[in-house]
Amino acid sequence: MNKRTRKFIGMILLVSWIILYAAVGMTVGAAVVANASGWVQIIFFVISGALWVVPAGLIIRWMEKD
Repeated sequence: MNKRTRKFIGMILLVSWIILYAAVGMTVGAAVVANASGWVQIIFFVISGALWVVPAGLIIRWMEKD
């Protein structure tokens, strides 16, 4: 697979991943964490806000592979 095709597929995967991850994070945040204390909410949103980077980084690494 050439690099241009990999970048196109990777871009579609990245956008799809971020949309899906945000939807799940908002649903869990609204359903479960909304009734929790302030500290639990902060910890949840900090962790969930940073956790999407790991799969995105793996996709980007795959896109840039020769």
